[in-house]
Formats: sequence, C-alpha cells, structure tokens
Amino acid sequence: MAKIHILGAESLGVRGLSCYVENGDHKILIDPGVALGYTRWGLHPHPLQAVVGYIVRSKIARFWRDADYVVFTHMHGDHIPLYNANPFQLDLYMLDQHGGKKIIAPSPHILSTKEKIRLEKIREIYHEKLITVDWRAAEIGPVKVYGPYPHGLSRSGVYAVYVDSDLSVLHLSDTGLLVEDVISLVRDLRPDIVVTDGPPIYRYMHDKGMANDLLVKARQNLERMIGYADKVIVDHHINRCDEGYQWINGVSREYCCIMTAAEYMGEKPLMLESWRRTLYRLLPEDNYWFRENYRETIEKYRVILRELITSIRNDTKQSNEASFSLLLSKILAKK
Repeated sequence: MAKIHILGAESLGVRGLSCYVENGDHKILIDPGVALGYTRWGLHPHPLQAVVGYIVRSKIARFWRDADYVVFTHMHGDHIPLYNANPFQLDLYMLDQHGGKKIIAPSPHILSTKEKIRLEKIREIYHEKLITVDWRAAEIGPVKVYGPYPHGLSRSGVYAVYVDSDLSVLHLSDTGLLVEDVISLVRDLRPDIVVTDGPPIYRYMHDKGMANDLLVKARQNLERMIGYADKVIVDHHINRCDEGYQWINGVSREYCCIMTAAEYMGEKPLMLESWRRTLYRLLPEDNYWFRENYRETIEKYRVILRELITSIRNDTKQSNEASFSLLLSKILAKK
C-alpha cells in the first residue's frame, strides 16, 4: 500500500513542504528542501530551531538516498538542496550523489537568473539524470507534473505533482489556496490526499484587511477542494504566524478532513518559526551564536528539545505561542 510521509513543514518546526511518497514499486521525494528564515524580527534562527532543522535535513538526506525520483516544484531555497547553503539550509554537496534516481525540475525558461544557477549546479552532479519540464503536463515514470501555476500572489511558476496509486497524492506546493486553476486540477484528478500551501498572511500583519481577504478566498477554495479529495493537508506559509494556525484549527473543527502536516503525521504542531521571539526571550542567545561553537550549541539544545516535545505531546491544550511559552517556562524552571 502507498504511504506518504511529510518530512518538513512549518508545523513540524521548519520552512518547507517536503514529502516522500512510497508508491508500490517506486519511491518519490518531492521538494527536498528545508530552511529557517535567515532573519525575522531582526533575529537569526534560534539554536532550538537549528536543532529541529538539523534533524529534518538528516531525515531528508536519508530519503534522498532511497528515492527513485526526486521532484522540485520550483527552485526556492526552502524546496531544494542548495550549492551555497547557509547553516540552516540543505547542502547539495552533503547528499548521496550515487544511485539511479531521476531528478525532475522546472525548465530554465521559467527561472530567474539565481534559480538557473541553482539548476546548473544540480546538473553538474547529476548530468543526464536531471530532467527539466517545460510543457503544460508531463508524465515521467509514476510522476505526473502539471503547470506551471502562479506562486501564490506572484507570477513566478510552480509545478503541481501527482502520484497515482491505491493512495493518490497531489502536491500543490506554494499555490497558497489562491489559484483557481489548481482547484480545477483537484476536481479533475480527485486525489485521496492533497498537500497544499496556505496564504502567506504573515506578510500582511500590518494590513489586517488584506490578510482577511486572503483567508476568505483561501477558505472558499479549500471548501471547494474538499469536495474532490478525502484529506487536505494545509501548511507551509500559512503557519508562519499564530493567526494562520488558528485559522486552520478553526476550519478543521468544521471539516475533520483538513489538518496540518504535523497532525497528519500524528504530532502536535511545533511552529518554531512563528515562535522565534519567545525562544529568544526565554532562552537568550547572542544573535550571531552560529558563527562560533555551532555544534556545541546545537548539542546543548537537543536535551531541551526532547523535553519540550514530550511536554507538548502530553499537553491537552491547543498549540499556540502562549501555551508553548508556558510549557517551555515550566521546563526551564525545573533546571
């Protein structure tokens, strides 16, 4: 039976929407990237975030080694391994470069100059194993690729990925529940599971009217989408602020088929990207801590992360920044 694993997403503590689909005879890795916002509110990623990022990068690297097909929906740094990765991104040169995998990527025709360089660095390693897609729909082995579609509110292109089996999966990446053509694609394919981005309302906290308009449109499209799919996993940009998760939580109370990536994987949301200021307030560190003693600092925070995850799993309250702050304060008070 086919299986889907969500490897990295905002509700799992990092930026990305990385998935691994086991489809009978094939294993497909979609958007194998991970990142942490290099600066947010003037703060670099906290060491506790970096621990989670390291764990997710290691997990993606293991699945990369075993994958028969790797698919990039677009060439942003939280969706692909990078030749010039910062300490919080997935390093292209740290991955297993052997094996028979095929790598499917967007055509250079739709890429920016920076993205073309990223593509060429991947081509330098994988040569003829790299396949670029530049037509409306393509089928490569068990993978069907559609698009490109608008990247949420921008014009840059992003592909949809469909894997059909006894459990069919449609990965919509960064379309944000804002693209009409994507809803039509869900209607036509009628997948068992949709993995989709939600609108980036964290960018519009200064403009509540704009944020609300995006959520209204996203809800309309989401309600249409669940008429064509059994489950819809909503994550990524929407979970970069507490307001986004509260919106998903409210919708999921009405429709049990809607959930975050963490909830699909049987975990409670751990939205550290959204909670970065609380991390620095309760666990103060120099803003440039990662320039020296990176490994030693990471090891120190592994213990705190284990205790925090255990506490979150046992907590009956809804996950949000206030409950997270209380749990973390209790852990620190015991030390």
